[in-house]
Amino acid sequence: MRAGDERTPALSGIQLWLDQLPRWRLYVVALATGAFSALAYAPFYVTPALAVGLCLLVWLVDGAARHYRPIRAAFGRGWTFAFGHFFAGTYWVGAAFTQVDGAMALMPLGVLGLPALLALFWGAAMMVAVRLWTADSRRIGAFAAALILAEVARGHLFGGLPWNLGGYTWAAGTALSQVAAFVGIYGVTALTLLVLSTPATLADSHRGWAARATPAMIAALVLGLLWGAGNARLEAAGPVDPLKGGVIVRVVDPGYSQRDKWAEIPGREQEVLSRYLELTGPATDDNADQVVVWPEGAIPARYPQMPVLMENPDMLDALGRTLGDRVLIMGATRIEYDNNGAPENYYNAGVVVDGVSGKAEIRQWHDKHRLTPFGEFIPAFDLISWLDIPTLQQIGTGFTPGDPPSRVVIPGTEDALILICYESIFPGLVPRGADRPGWIANISIDAWYGKGAGPFQNDNQSRYRAIEEGLPMARAASGGVSSITDPYGRKVVEVGREGGAVEAALPEPLPETINARFGLLLTPLLILLIAFLRFAPPGAPARGFRS
Repeated sequence: MRAGDERTPALSGIQLWLDQLPRWRLYVVALATGAFSALAYAPFYVTPALAVGLCLLVWLVDGAARHYRPIRAAFGRGWTFAFGHFFAGTYWVGAAFTQVDGAMALMPLGVLGLPALLALFWGAAMMVAVRLWTADSRRIGAFAAALILAEVARGHLFGGLPWNLGGYTWAAGTALSQVAAFVGIYGVTALTLLVLSTPATLADSHRGWAARATPAMIAALVLGLLWGAGNARLEAAGPVDPLKGGVIVRVVDPGYSQRDKWAEIPGREQEVLSRYLELTGPATDDNADQVVVWPEGAIPARYPQMPVLMENPDMLDALGRTLGDRVLIMGATRIEYDNNGAPENYYNAGVVVDGVSGKAEIRQWHDKHRLTPFGEFIPAFDLISWLDIPTLQQIGTGFTPGDPPSRVVIPGTEDALILICYESIFPGLVPRGADRPGWIANISIDAWYGKGAGPFQNDNQSRYRAIEEGLPMARAASGGVSSITDPYGRKVVEVGREGGAVEAALPEPLPETINARFGLLLTPLLILLIAFLRFAPPGAPARGFRS
């Protein structure tokens, strides 16, 4: 262990207890506390669990700073904590591999490999943080800044996976979630990580009571001010009203599991289609202006045995008779053919089916831009094709990514932006300025993830896009949580996970939020401000502390 200096705090209380644990027990504590901290996310929202976890991680780095190999110790402790955190937060990924025959062998790759990879970002963050460590509360600035930079990197590098960012501990539509309208989810995450890790200074008993309590009191004050501002924003908006707004939107989810929907039973495709049509309801004079939203991959067409929706006149006729003059947004597969007529590219598409006097025409579509690794494509397929790994979607070698989302024209109402499943967890995909849509249609298949926490997490994260952009959202998630959401992230109506259909007036969009207009500037400035806390003038010297 290194002797104390101005960068290595004298340990006390729980810090000393951690430092004296045998190495294997120390890592068990880190792993278990990391897993416990995942209770902060949907459907539990136990935010104190994340505070406990972050404070313990600070104390673990306190010990690492005194280690004779501080960078190595900080990485090991940070990675282990994060592995527990991400394993507990994404365990439900394993359910996807039970939905497809022959895919069970890939389950360890998803259940263990995914959190192991995500934890590398946190391990690297602790390596950086320990280099900037101090003996006083300024280390919280180093800790939070390094961690939020790791989260930004996790959301962007190698395709990105910004799942369960710290800011998602605040349920969409609540007061604290409204901060996303100003600084986006990364800004909310930066503030959350800073505020929830600050109570770690209360254990610094080598410092005076005022020196260790003041940071925690300031953090509590900041949290209170943010809650007050968010609550005022919601009060100014007024209560949600399913009858107040524009066009009526009907969201449909039949509630099938993936295995049931794809069961190899004669006529299954027609049975599923009939269920969708039943929930959509017949066309009437009163609903002629209605927009209907079905989930991603609604009809289980098998390729090439059964033509896809866009090439199936029988399906289109059935849709037309039910739709009447209504418009349908749904998920379907789009195929491009080569010069010989053979399928060349498959696209996971969100299509707009325009019903005109009982005839259905597909006029527009959005090809999914952000594809799900192993679900829709195999990363580095050219290098590992010899392993013969199938995608869970079982579409040849996988889908082809489309262009970034752009608004599509919806007859009878404002233009929409279609975000397909995985795309909705990425902030910043909604066009701004003159290209801004009037609302977001989010279609998804959450049935892949069974009855675990995954569908609830996906629902919460998706609705943050409504807050960030000030746009209403209609969300149809097969086997998940389907709803219509206002621009504040609040649910107007909701379909339970057992399936069904609901409808409501589409809430009016807000003017562009501050995040939409200036987020690319404000969020980095916020992160930079947090980093500057590390370089603030030090407080009073610690009692008995050697410099």
